[in-house]
Amino acid sequence: MKYIGYLTTFVAAVAAAVVLSVFSMGVMAEQQEEPAKKSVDQGSVCVAVSDEQALGCPEGGIFLARLVVNESDLQNPLLLENRVLNTMALFCDTNFEIQHTRTGVLCVLTHERVGAPAEAVNAIEAVEEEAVEEDS
Repeated sequence: MKYIGYLTTFVAAVAAAVVLSVFSMGVMAEQQEEPAKKSVDQGSVCVAVSDEQALGCPEGGIFLARLVVNESDLQNPLLLENRVLNTMALFCDTNFEIQHTRTGVLCVLTHERVGAPAEAVNAIEAVEEEAVEEDS
């Protein structure tokens, strides 16, 4: 009789452990599901070298910002890195992957963080103009 009690307790404990494991796996699976990413049109790339051109590109499409390298960029590479970072921060949708080099940025375009450019100054070229003013 004593062994039947032990056996019953053991079976109940195993059954409870299995039920809890299955329940926790279901809860964990629900938490790990990522929201579906919206589809991006891979058929075309909008290329821009200024803010005005970037604002003319369709939002949600592939965007390539080409940064013009000049002599001051070669003397101080941090200026060019700053322009790359500013371009990514203003124009790239951070929900998608961003590719960048010293001379450009490739990403999915968003207009959420930028409006009409103030006084027609390009954020892509603004650092370049500031560097020229500092040299003077």
